[in-house]
Amino acid sequence: MDLRQLGHDGLTLTVVRATTATKPPVLMVHGILASAWYFEKYQRFFAARGHDAYAVNLRGREGSRMPARLGRVSLRDFITDAADAAAMIAGAGAPPIAIGHSMGGLIVQALAERGAVRAATLLCSAPPRGIALVSLKLALKQLKYAPAIVLSRPIAPSADDMKSMALSHVPPDERAELSRRFVPDSGRVARELSIGAISIDARRVRCPLLVAAAREDQLVPAAVAVRLAKKYDAPLRMYDGHGHFIMWEPGWERPAADIANWMDGLPPRA
Repeated sequence: MDLRQLGHDGLTLTVVRATTATKPPVLMVHGILASAWYFEKYQRFFAARGHDAYAVNLRGREGSRMPARLGRVSLRDFITDAADAAAMIAGAGAPPIAIGHSMGGLIVQALAERGAVRAATLLCSAPPRGIALVSLKLALKQLKYAPAIVLSRPIAPSADDMKSMALSHVPPDERAELSRRFVPDSGRVARELSIGAISIDARRVRCPLLVAAAREDQLVPAAVAVRLAKKYDAPLRMYDGHGHFIMWEPGWERPAADIANWMDGLPPRA
């Protein structure tokens, strides 16, 4: 199945289309410092199961809505990008089911609050206001980037930090190549994630949610997923032996299959 590039209203997306699309489309939303590339395995997996599988590049990467000052881009800007991608997909048929990873999980929560998606999976997801994200280990790592975060300048963490935090459970021989694929991002967004700048009213989230997390995640503590599941009264899947980059690590197929099976069990018009 071919991975194709799409353009829509200044956004860039990738898509893998199902040979026969028998199930709702899926929209995947990436995390900070990343872009759509890291969903490639998931896109092919879900397309093989009958979903057209899209992944959006949020602004500031891969030619997507390139801002004049990357460091000042906000989480609400990213939410707008994802909402526009969801609307584009819905315009071609059914509203998508969303999968949001890390920061993308928080963005997907905002889409669910707006009623822009028919269901959503929060994968190693950043939390909204009211659920603390920063662990001691993450706080210590962030100190060296504090000026850029506080002053809304672009941030570009070192390869060593990416390897130890995001890529901790990726095979060592893959870490160097993968770490080079991450991109600079907004210091303002990093600050907003840290302080819980985005609130989500759980009463307005009326679509089904699934929370999936990695027990050994070095960036988003597993306790965050427990609190997210409680906030939304959602089922929780916790995976031992996995870290933050769960959709790429060895054994990625098991969480993907659990998500796909959960999708298959959704009501026809969830």
